[in-house]
Amino acid sequence: MARKVRDRFGPNRPDARRLARRLRFWTLISTWAFIFVFMLGPALLGNPIYIAFVVIFGGLAIATTIGSRRPESPDNETLERDELKNATADQPVAVNATWAPSMRVRGGEPMTKGFLICDGKRLRFEYGEDKIRFDTPIDRIKIMTVPNGFRPQLDLSIADSGHTIRFFPVWDLGAMFIGPTVAGEWYAQLKELGAS
Repeated sequence: MARKVRDRFGPNRPDARRLARRLRFWTLISTWAFIFVFMLGPALLGNPIYIAFVVIFGGLAIATTIGSRRPESPDNETLERDELKNATADQPVAVNATWAPSMRVRGGEPMTKGFLICDGKRLRFEYGEDKIRFDTPIDRIKIMTVPNGFRPQLDLSIADSGHTIRFFPVWDLGAMFIGPTVAGEWYAQLKELGAS
């Protein structure tokens, strides 16, 4: 298993932006096909219980489709190769993200929308009116888990404090498939810059 992780996030990994677009295309087609075949079909055949499923999942699929086309969507903000390495204080990389306390923290602060910003040496999360959740050198960051389909996010430990960074909204029906690619590119590039 270690070999697969190394290959997936190593120097020969596929282009994340192109892969995220391809995955989004196929997840949208699969989601709509699933709704039409397994929910709308039985509803049209006279099973009224499926109408509620069609409405709920149809609404989520519409929101996912529209959301994936926005310029500030995670798909469009996926990192390019060496983007963090080439970032500077004058031209940092900034993407939309949601911060939450680590799962181990109970009764912590609520989720916060903001920007994950990297200048090549430091990583910070800004929100609200110039408020900063954390601002730390990259070599002092521990990445706690490898992004995967069940955890399509960055789990960071900074000064013994747990932080979870999500790039996709909770309702995004494709996050399980695309999230590991988007968060995985952050994982790989932060590792290359010295995160442990």
